[in-house]
Amino acid sequence: MDERQELNAGRASMIVLGLIALVALGVLVYEYVTTKDVNNGWAILTLLGSGGMLALLMRMIGGAEAPKTFLGKELPTEDTSEAKAERKRAYLIDAGLFAIAIAALSVVGLTLGDTQAIVPAFLQGTAGMIVGAALSLVGGFVIYYAFNYVVGESASRSVEKRLARYDAE
Repeated sequence: MDERQELNAGRASMIVLGLIALVALGVLVYEYVTTKDVNNGWAILTLLGSGGMLALLMRMIGGAEAPKTFLGKELPTEDTSEAKAERKRAYLIDAGLFAIAIAALSVVGLTLGDTQAIVPAFLQGTAGMIVGAALSLVGGFVIYYAFNYVVGESASRSVEKRLARYDAE
């Protein structure tokens, strides 16, 4: 197989794994809607396994790709201070958007769910939702920024190594 055929086979594999993950997620959502309980171990295992395989395939077949923002804009990979500053700014914006989305979904989930069973007694009521949303916002921001920074900088170094190897040839 040449590189193009290998890339097409890898993309097809990733599409199939993505569809498998969507089907497993659909099974879990259907089970939750009908029974209000999620205990289908095979669907959970399939969802997690297909996600892991998808990440592995992307790593093996995708090669070195430049880091991208949440909205798909490609970030610079150079090792200059301007490029690093632009990447860090993009990581901050992405982390902020993600944290806001997760905090909003948390508040909606607490509003629709049984807060007595989910939230500790000292966080009940409106004050509890505000504190929960604030914790979710700050915690999500820190975790997502750190994750995005590590993954993005690793991808950036990988692209630069590959470009240096091409230049050397």
